[in-house]
Amino acid sequence: MIVRKPLFAAIALAMTFATSAAFAAGEAPAAAPAAAPAAPAASTAPAAPITKEQATEMALKAHPGKVTKAYQDTHKGKETWETVIAGDDGKEWKVYYEIATGALVDEKGK
Repeated sequence: MIVRKPLFAAIALAMTFATSAAFAAGEAPAAAPAAAPAAPAASTAPAAPITKEQATEMALKAHPGKVTKAYQDTHKGKETWETVIAGDDGKEWKVYYEIATGALVDEKGK
């Protein structure tokens, strides 16, 4: 194992000198970069694979009615659960949720 104490000491000395020089010149020392804010959690869809039953429940919440079909399909290049609903609004709805994430991929009403 190679010990790099001289390199560490040189870096620490250089940082001390730069901070001291800035302070002596009346400048504020450089602050460490701020950490990026955490990304907000997705509240509309789970981040784990979903079951057909979960997809059906989510579709019915969005479009109340009676489920006439629910099956696995590929839509817009993603593996999805397609749920077909005879809506209480008189429309037939097709709702697609990505299986891997539970995210809404598409919905169509006729």
